Amino acid sequence: MPEMNAQMPAKPPVPPSHSLVLINGATTKTLTVADLAKLPQVTVHVHNAHRNADEDYTGPLVSDVLALAGLTPTHENEAVILHTYVVATATDHYSVVYSAAEMEPAFSNSKVIVAISKSGAPNTEGGDIQLINTDGARPARWIHGLTTLTLTTLTTKN
Repeated sequence: MPEMNAQMPAKPPVPPSHSLVLINGATTKTLTVADLAKLPQVTVHVHNAHRNADEDYTGPLVSDVLALAGLTPTHENEAVILHTYVVATATDHYSVVYSAAEMEPAFSNSKVIVAISKSGAPNTEGGDIQLINTDGARPARWIHGLTTLTLTTLTTKN
């Protein structure tokens, strides 16, 4: 029986993602790292509990990326934002779910970004494209090697 304090083997690195696919219904749009770099950039300072280290990541807000897929943050679109969820998927098939509202600054104080750099350098450790959020006790919903954001809007009956 192995010792309880023995070091666990390191996880292999996540395969890099060189583009991000946005899927909103029948509409698909592919963005490269260069495309993401053209969007307004935000830097977030977060604590990575896995490493017990503070880290800085830079990239566009996810809300700005989702606007390119048709989910624009307007007063007329509030109901759509409140009824939409986003599945973020990595190259290693890890995925997490967010409500679109928690990614939209008009509804949430946390910042969720598509990180393309870490500490001012390309984000190769995070698989080139990474999803980072500032809200959470630990980085369980961060995505290394982010490859796809799939939007689904729930329909309601009146």
